[in-house]
Amino acid sequence: MTGHIEGGAPGQTGRGGRPPQDRGGQRFRLLASLVCIAVMLVAGILAYRAGERAVSDRKRELENLALALAGQTERAFQAVDLAQRALIDTIASPQGGNREQLDATVSGQAMHRLLRDKIDALPYVDAVTVIDETGKLLNFSRYWPVPDVQVADRDYFRALSGTDGPALFVSAPVPNRATGTETIYLARRMTAPDGHFLGLLLVALRQSYFEEIFSGIDLGADSAIFMFRSDGTYLAGFPPEKASPAGRNLPELAALLSRPLQVGTAPAGLIGPAARLYAARKVSGFPLSILVSDTQGALAARAWGQALPVLAFAVLVCFGVVAATIRTEQRIDHQQKLAGALYAAARRDSLTDLPNRLGLVERLEEIFQKTDTPPRCALLFLDLDYFKSVNDTLGHAVGDRLLRAAAHRICGLMPQALIISRLGGDEFAIVLDQGEEDAALSAASAIISAIKTPFDLDHHRIVAGGSIGIALSPQHGHSLEDLLKCADFALYRAKSDGRGLARVFQREMERVAMARRVLEMDLDAAWRNEQFFVVYQPIFDCRDGSVKGFEALVRWRHPTRGIVGPSGFLPAAESTGLVLPLGGWVLEQACRAALAWPQDIFISVNISALQFRASRVVEQVAAALQATGLPAHRLELEITETALMQEGPVAAEIIEGFRRQGVRIALDDFGTGYSSFAYLRTLPVDRIKIDHAFVEGLGVERQSFPCCAPSSRSPAPCLSTPPSRAWKPRNSLRFSKPKDAASSRAGSWARRYRPRRRRP
Repeated sequence: MTGHIEGGAPGQTGRGGRPPQDRGGQRFRLLASLVCIAVMLVAGILAYRAGERAVSDRKRELENLALALAGQTERAFQAVDLAQRALIDTIASPQGGNREQLDATVSGQAMHRLLRDKIDALPYVDAVTVIDETGKLLNFSRYWPVPDVQVADRDYFRALSGTDGPALFVSAPVPNRATGTETIYLARRMTAPDGHFLGLLLVALRQSYFEEIFSGIDLGADSAIFMFRSDGTYLAGFPPEKASPAGRNLPELAALLSRPLQVGTAPAGLIGPAARLYAARKVSGFPLSILVSDTQGALAARAWGQALPVLAFAVLVCFGVVAATIRTEQRIDHQQKLAGALYAAARRDSLTDLPNRLGLVERLEEIFQKTDTPPRCALLFLDLDYFKSVNDTLGHAVGDRLLRAAAHRICGLMPQALIISRLGGDEFAIVLDQGEEDAALSAASAIISAIKTPFDLDHHRIVAGGSIGIALSPQHGHSLEDLLKCADFALYRAKSDGRGLARVFQREMERVAMARRVLEMDLDAAWRNEQFFVVYQPIFDCRDGSVKGFEALVRWRHPTRGIVGPSGFLPAAESTGLVLPLGGWVLEQACRAALAWPQDIFISVNISALQFRASRVVEQVAAALQATGLPAHRLELEITETALMQEGPVAAEIIEGFRRQGVRIALDDFGTGYSSFAYLRTLPVDRIKIDHAFVEGLGVERQSFPCCAPSSRSPAPCLSTPPSRAWKPRNSLRFSKPKDAASSRAGSWARRYRPRRRRP
């Protein structure tokens, strides 16, 4: 709002001539005084408003910082908690049902190494300790052998060893008995299958880690950042001396920290010696809170810093105060509008003009905070299918228009939705005020049907699709975090079950996600412990039964599951990125094994689509050939039809580079994707592997006879399973069971598997 000051200084003359000089000067001074008083009053009002604005901005700054630091602290403790849970699942298994069994399970050096491995990726973790039910150390990541130490006197042991104690305890900072440094202990109870107390798994966190994070934030000389336990116990802060002893472990402070997010003023002696403005944020999932504060004196100084220029300008330019005030107000108004525009832009997607992820989260937080009980609503996560292929083939401009058209179609279909948001990429979120499963599924089905309707964009007719995950409140969670997580799990299941589906969250989905996380950690350990090995599947000529080559297949020798095939771990390896070093290792192992075979025997290696996306496959192939000395013409790379179509021109360019080097290319699983022979003739491949689902019934069912005569210009086909007796393609190959490298000798396989000739 712009303030306008109206005033004037009209001249006045006497009716009988000029007014007396003395009276005129008095009137002029009086008028000047009135103008100056008016200017100073206006300047005072402006200064007051500027001070209020500075205080308000400072409160919002403290609130945002508390929110960010709470998220960072939550991630740090979550990483430790995940490691604790994984270790407890290993330690407190059914085999560790009593003290003797627990001692036998965890007191060995193998467990010591496992504990050290778990904390290698967590720089702020000082040590991990396994403690039995009496307080004795059973294993310790810092020392081996384990020192004879008793911790029964520690507060975390007393809190968790009781029958009604919590499952998780965060201790007050205490000096570490080994190093002397201030340490925060995160302890989790271990229980036997029958429920009795087995001991603790203790993780020592360096207090200095959190103090270093807090010290890197410059809020001003009088500001302070603290981490408290929910009962008001001081854990860490910067500067540490700002938290007086009187402000530790007070019921008043515990009440202050009880709400998820709170901004207010703490009286003198509660947080520090002086009254302070604070913003407190609870750390989700842990009995912790982050508190950011500043003194009232610092706020007053900030307010005066905003007000003094206005007052000084008013004193120096008293007669020009009106124009200066107007300009100042205009500038402030412009800054407010700019700040409002930036605030709105940070919460809105510029492409679709829908709320973005931040806007969705804040709006949902408002909905959840309106009532004490969770509202009844449904959260739908929508992921567009085939969007990447549209970007790759038609360009990002058409992809952006597709996103805008999809958003417009969803908004037109769901006018009753509470929120429609674009989360990023090709993901959307829809919040409905109906918490019933049938209504949510009906809405999801309508959205999927609408998205399937072709889009006409820039003379392109685009057929898209969508998969939807649904989470219901309060059935699937009483907090916003739970609802978002459940919707994400449901979307993952919908995409896994097949595109164009809607799935409602079930608890089994969370268990599957946790199992996948365990599998990813096992894969990391398998790679470090060299548990992968390569077997070789012979490839025979269907005409005479002779061996033409071998296909390299990776296997995982799991310590408990036995031999695991690629389908059991490759999807997880691709999601973690392990497939990149693993693929390079398989390439080198296969090329090295092929050196022991005859010169006319080739080696075939599968290439993952992720290797194409990472653009490292060219270097991996060149490195494998150079390291082993294998001629390039003896190496064949297998690429799935789906990967070739999804990667588009990038994959075709890489394939052409391989062919120029002399490396052969095979198309794997032909028949599972587009399966067009016309398209097949355009692919730069030397051999195709036809999926068994494509050749079932060939030569038997009448409708399959047109497929029984492959074109002479098509690549040589290869069958992954024996074909029907009624039909075999010319120049085709077939596969046998895989063997290890020592058993893969071309001559012996040829003699063993050469088919017998039938007598006439």
